[in-house]
Amino acid sequence: MGFLSPLFLSGLVILGLPLWLHLLRQYRRNPQPFSSVMFFERRLQSSTKHRRLRYITLLLMRLALLALLLLTFANPFVNRTSSTAGKRKLTVLAVDRSFSMRTAQELEQAKAEAVRVLHALGGSEIGQVVALDSHVESLAGPEPNRAALEAAIQTIQPTDEASSFGELIRALRVEAQNTGMQLNVHVFSDMQQTSMPPNFRDLTLGPDATLQIHTVGANSTPNWTVESVVTSPHVYDVKRTQLTATVAGWQTAGATRKITLLLDGKVLGSKSVTVPPSGRAPAEFLAFDVPYGPHRGKVTIEPHDALPNDDEFNFSVERSDPRRVLFLYAAGNTREAFYYKTAIDSASDTGLIAEPFPLEQAAGKDFSKYAFVVLNDAGGLTDKTAQDLCGYVQHGGAALVILGPSTARSGRVPLSSGRTADDRTVQGVGFVDTQHSALAGAGRFENVQFFQTNRITPKPDAHILARLADGTPLLVEERMGEGRTLTFTSTVDNTSNDFPLHASFLPFVAQTARYLSGKEEGPSSVVAGTSVALRQTANEGTAADVIGPDGKHELTLAEAAKALAFDLKHEGFYEVQRSGRPRQLVAVHADRRESDLRKVPNDTLELWRNTGSAAVQGKTGAPSTETRPFSLWRYFMILVVVAALVESIFGSRYLKEARQSA
Repeated sequence: MGFLSPLFLSGLVILGLPLWLHLLRQYRRNPQPFSSVMFFERRLQSSTKHRRLRYITLLLMRLALLALLLLTFANPFVNRTSSTAGKRKLTVLAVDRSFSMRTAQELEQAKAEAVRVLHALGGSEIGQVVALDSHVESLAGPEPNRAALEAAIQTIQPTDEASSFGELIRALRVEAQNTGMQLNVHVFSDMQQTSMPPNFRDLTLGPDATLQIHTVGANSTPNWTVESVVTSPHVYDVKRTQLTATVAGWQTAGATRKITLLLDGKVLGSKSVTVPPSGRAPAEFLAFDVPYGPHRGKVTIEPHDALPNDDEFNFSVERSDPRRVLFLYAAGNTREAFYYKTAIDSASDTGLIAEPFPLEQAAGKDFSKYAFVVLNDAGGLTDKTAQDLCGYVQHGGAALVILGPSTARSGRVPLSSGRTADDRTVQGVGFVDTQHSALAGAGRFENVQFFQTNRITPKPDAHILARLADGTPLLVEERMGEGRTLTFTSTVDNTSNDFPLHASFLPFVAQTARYLSGKEEGPSSVVAGTSVALRQTANEGTAADVIGPDGKHELTLAEAAKALAFDLKHEGFYEVQRSGRPRQLVAVHADRRESDLRKVPNDTLELWRNTGSAAVQGKTGAPSTETRPFSLWRYFMILVVVAALVESIFGSRYLKEARQSA
């Protein structure tokens, strides 16, 4: 016998509480002198020993109740050994439908082999059909209907995702636990080496499972592919366009491949590269023309090979004019606007232009025309402007709130209900979250000194991105509906700090601007199976939309109003409309791990077959048995209920007698 949660046994120390209440806190009456008892009514008196015995019995009942309750939470168990010979068998047909199964009609071979195994089953045997790629999908069963199972096999089509044998084993363990049946698993796959998990223990089958592997395809298939394409998703000057494509070969001899760059189906250029044996070769395209608007790009290689689907790589690119950033300043204070605008203009790759504007004239301004808004030391922010800015942020906008002396005098943080106070302690920066997208590459504010800051108390759900040496927040991110704000607790000129005089100032301004403008939300080219965020909260009324490669809307009306994310499963181009954000063209390409067609060695496959206990026992001829823990917590819970009832009845009677005696 043992305990599944032995840490709960440490709670047995609370058994001392009833002992203390009963034995150490007994109420003792002091004898009172009385002249005569002749006038008292004569009654039968219970003996002190009997009352003492009932008192001890009540104490033991309470101790037993607490002990049983703690033992129940500790989850006691006993090991039970049972035979698995009487269990029903379930034949699982797992067909690999990953991207590499497109090679030389391998998926059709796997489906034909699965149908052959299905027809060989006994008439009363139960079958199940599952499809395997990066996840496992049950298509039919468990059921004995052969026609339904065969129809499910024929519906399997190749996807653009990678296969995962570790995910298959996890799904089989869950299936065995849910059904309580003995599994006879058949895997039909090209058995790619890249599908194996990093740890071989993740391939261990359950105690009631056997595995048979059906490998399809040739043992060695050379393959070339466009492995990656690196380019900027946003273009503002065609003279600075640059694209690097990498061609890779697996199990290949040295060869020359022609690389072609296309934009919206139009050829922009081509080059020939020599790929070394089982190696890689890059090709670079410079200063190619990109018209205004979003475009569908593609890089292809020729000649094609046994897997032509990975001989092209999708990417998206958009050309536009730089977007404007509204910098609101108060009371003619243009100094900080000059510093901020100079920093934005110096970082030419941001695609942003700062536009200073007086805060006093901002009432009624359309903030949705701007990439984001900078609110600089707005101590006298009017209610109308504050309401308009809050609405703009809540519907997907963004704002950088800079605090200064005017904010400290007002005592309130703009666009927030927080309070602020002036702090003139001279100190440096103690913590910077360099992993956050808003500060990636911005450095750690080395040697920067702050002479005057604003002390604020962030909301519980706020994210503090930087702290001063004494731990007070320097940069805080907060969510407002579908938008976000960054609050900087000092100024961006050299009156309250020497930040503009250091090298980290320009990267800080540029990176926070990219983050607030939405350019850091995600790449424009992703691998199949990637999930894209559509909104921050499910309660926001702004609709989202996703148009697939076939031109159809992927979301229902309910999903468009509340879905938080969407999985881009197929290769091609998706138009993604995030809630409160501009529409974005996202290119999806197949997982390039699938381009490596090397197979798992036979000795590794043999080890995998033998990981099931049923397979080992079948070879040795030993009876098929299993030992599993059997939890006793239900029985202990029944004892707890019984003990509580008995203690309640006995305790009420004891207290009644005690009151009568008193």
